[in-house]
Amino acid sequence: MSRETLLIIIFGCVGGLLPDVLRIIKSRHDAPPAYLRSRMFYGGLLLLVAIGGLAAWLLGAHEAKEAVAYGFAAPELISKLGADTSLDRGPEGFGIRKWWAR
Repeated sequence: MSRETLLIIIFGCVGGLLPDVLRIIKSRHDAPPAYLRSRMFYGGLLLLVAIGGLAAWLLGAHEAKEAVAYGFAAPELISKLGADTSLDRGPEGFGIRKWWAR
């Protein structure tokens, strides 16, 4: 694997991480959310990061900005398609699909 390909994958992973980072930054003035202590949240986050890197590689990004955009868009689209609020644990409970659908 060439250095350029590895960098494209890394930038795609960064793009996959951005949606959750932006959500956390947006709520920085509130109390820390309970989901930050959940293993399920971090497992889902790792999955979205991996999807972002994979999307940037498979879609053939040629520069960093393009790789970040692919990495951001792919997990967002997948999470929107997979969002089903009927599977949540209620208004106070953590529902990974509800979180991804925001």
